Amino acid sequence: MPHAWMIVALTLALVTASSAPLAAQDKPIELRFSSWVAPVHGHHTGVMVPWAKMVEEKSGGRLKITIYPGSTLGKAVDHYDMVKDGIADMGFTVPGYTPGRFPLITALELPGLFKSSRGGSLAVMSVFEKHFRAEFKDVKVLWFWVHPPGHFHLARKQVRVLEDLAGLKIRAATPMLTTMVKTLGAIPVSIPAPDTYTALERGTVDGTIFPWEAISSFKIAEVLKHHVASGLYVAPLFTLMNQKKYDSLPPDLRKVIDDLSGSWGAEFNGKVWDQNEQVGIEAIKKAGGTIYTLPAEERQRWAARLKPMEDDWLKTMEAKGLPGRQVLNDLREAIKRYDP
Repeated sequence: MPHAWMIVALTLALVTASSAPLAAQDKPIELRFSSWVAPVHGHHTGVMVPWAKMVEEKSGGRLKITIYPGSTLGKAVDHYDMVKDGIADMGFTVPGYTPGRFPLITALELPGLFKSSRGGSLAVMSVFEKHFRAEFKDVKVLWFWVHPPGHFHLARKQVRVLEDLAGLKIRAATPMLTTMVKTLGAIPVSIPAPDTYTALERGTVDGTIFPWEAISSFKIAEVLKHHVASGLYVAPLFTLMNQKKYDSLPPDLRKVIDDLSGSWGAEFNGKVWDQNEQVGIEAIKKAGGTIYTLPAEERQRWAARLKPMEDDWLKTMEAKGLPGRQVLNDLREAIKRYDP
């Protein structure tokens, strides 16, 4: 018969062993999510904060996402490398902020492809594995999305026809948008989105191209007077995670993130951005701005002027040995299905 001290020792050992996993889980795994938009931005309030809360709840509190907004950890243009190198565990960015690095994904910026953020984002995710995954092999891509189609917004001059754009300095952040602005006769000025207010206020630029929601999110309604509903382009953005950090998580916690990413994340994200369009329009009205909708005939003139951009893009991809035509064909088929 075992001695009393042996029974006590065995009991203590069993209690310690059974409580060890619980003790290890007492402290959640913290993930640092870096963002370059302010806490008042619609993406922060409508996407990142609710998404972080969902991850936390679905993980039973074992994952905790701390958001660092307003470029606290680094500038917008640095976010891909920040996440890749582990300065942040998660983040989101615009592929075009690092020109030349992700050539195939620039197909999404060609004029006139998309109609909405939700439908467009689902279309992109449906061809992501086939065409775009290889370009982002250094990180864990959680989901891609496109913002709603962008429009011209002017500080002082009203634009009604193509010729009115001549000589105007327009903020454009990526090479494709720079080409678009130049092709339409304006002068592109490369400025990251968070710096737009200052550039408009100082007269560094005469206008910008943005979806409606950005007018509210970047608080620029008061430095703009004229808005042209033109719906010419979208920019792709994506939420990403450090691959090593993702791989270090237990399988069940990786599944939590996976379940809230991919097409689900793209649709969730896209719905919020589509809803925020009205918020931007309301901000314009409140500031006394005017919205001019391009007539169909004038819109066709703009589209005809921009058509060579697609031909040039296809030639560039071909010169790089990349399947640009296949990507564009598959993307158009996906858009017919998800964003008609």
